[in-house]
Amino acid sequence: MAAEGPAGDDAEARTRPTWAQMKRFYPRYLLKTRIVALPELGLVYVKNPKAASSTVVLWLDRLHTGDHSFDTRKAHRDSHLPTAEDVGWRVASEMLGGSAYRFTFVREPLGRFESAYHNKVVRLGRWRMKVQALLGLPEDRDAEVSFEQFLTAVERQDPLDLDLHWRPQHLNLMHPLVSYDLVGHIETFDRDVAEIRRRVDLPDLAMESRNVSRTKPAASVYDGRPDLVRRVRQVFAEDFEIYGY
Repeated sequence: MAAEGPAGDDAEARTRPTWAQMKRFYPRYLLKTRIVALPELGLVYVKNPKAASSTVVLWLDRLHTGDHSFDTRKAHRDSHLPTAEDVGWRVASEMLGGSAYRFTFVREPLGRFESAYHNKVVRLGRWRMKVQALLGLPEDRDAEVSFEQFLTAVERQDPLDLDLHWRPQHLNLMHPLVSYDLVGHIETFDRDVAEIRRRVDLPDLAMESRNVSRTKPAASVYDGRPDLVRRVRQVFAEDFEIYGY
């Protein structure tokens, strides 16, 4: 794998997270796309999929460009936001080290995992095939994959290798390497966004929700299955503890 950035280890680097330290949390993904560092606004955001990341990215995009009318259903794909590499690894790491306001969002783990299943595995064949491969099943885009099969496949993987949409959130957020000024909760989203605006003195620009499911399953995958709840809680035990769920 080609390196994305320097892994320097000078005296200053020891006071902030280095590229090499952060990259350990992202062995299979581009680290530079996970960090949104905006020096002109004095804030830095670390993405956490399935926790309003598309909504936050669109909001930051509008703040960054000043084009408050910009709209897209694919906020990550169409973003005008710089990567950490664009800003410069030294600047981005200094911001994550405390020179800027650091924030992110998390979501209740049971709901996040169920949402990832419905959004990715039930709807999209390529993810079903990945689960089938992990379980040693014939790879068939049209074959149903149950929630329990999905959970079993996740349990068999190294947490660091899991897809970002259902990987433990503390890994996505590089805990405990990065300390945050605010770890917002989706359950208190509006209140937490108001706190970010207050602390960084941002314009009162409304957020517009993105990637919110328009159809909710009639029943939860956990209904009548306390065994599944127990297993999912075990997979995400650190998230429950760290983020107070």
